[in-house]
Amino acid sequence: MSNGTRIMWNGTVRALPFPEQLKAASIAGCTSIAITPSDYNKWLGASTPTSDLKSMARDEGVEITHLDPFVRWTNDWKPNLRGLNFPIDTVGFDADDFFRMASALQVNSFTAWSGFASGRYSLAEIEDAFGQLCARAAQEGLRCDLEFIPVFGVHSLKMAWDILRHVNAENSGIVFDFWHYMRSGPDEALLRSIPGEKITAVQLCDATAYVPEGMSLAYDGLNNRLAPGDGAFPIVSLVKTLREMGALNDVGVEVFSPRFDRLDAQTIGNLTRGVFDRFLASDWS
Repeated sequence: MSNGTRIMWNGTVRALPFPEQLKAASIAGCTSIAITPSDYNKWLGASTPTSDLKSMARDEGVEITHLDPFVRWTNDWKPNLRGLNFPIDTVGFDADDFFRMASALQVNSFTAWSGFASGRYSLAEIEDAFGQLCARAAQEGLRCDLEFIPVFGVHSLKMAWDILRHVNAENSGIVFDFWHYMRSGPDEALLRSIPGEKITAVQLCDATAYVPEGMSLAYDGLNNRLAPGDGAFPIVSLVKTLREMGALNDVGVEVFSPRFDRLDAQTIGNLTRGVFDRFLASDWS
């Protein structure tokens, strides 16, 4: 059975200061928010202590529950995307720094994705590294959510599920991002074969049916997403499948878009709440 948690994913509010991120989350009806280690480090550097961040969240009826992402779980970890200047410094935190942040924030879970290129490591090597990461996370009392991204080494739902099955860590799960799934080759039979409780986070978004001509896949994913219902993705049927699986866990909107970056908290909150009301109202009625 799905856990029914609404979460504000960082990509949707990435351009807002933290108080405005919280405002958008509250307006949307989210009880949880995900933050990045880069933002957290920046806020600490601006002399905003962790206790104040958590207090601000509580005042909005929101909890900081998820840290996203952790990338340095393999030796070769730096993202290298052709034609895209990826900000390495935003994901360069090592394991000790990352887990110190997670402990200070008292989050429940975190996202791990692979910055290494497809084919850089064998499946067995990836499984060994991910297994070690899950073991470290278990010591910290954290759930480790593996996110497959078509432009990186763990590039598909099938690969992510193979890794999870073989590692068999109780504290592991999969981040199911609609853009990643649709752009890596959707497979409903495969999706339905996965136990619903192993889909531990869901990120709703939309996009054009195909990557626009002349645009890279990476650029499309980081800049060309649309609000659910504004593109060509089968949002209704995907939500229906996840609902039937009991996989609507930690659900939120994740829209990386310069258009969203220009919106204020009120507008983003209203848009996100509208998505919940349109596609998920029956799940929280």
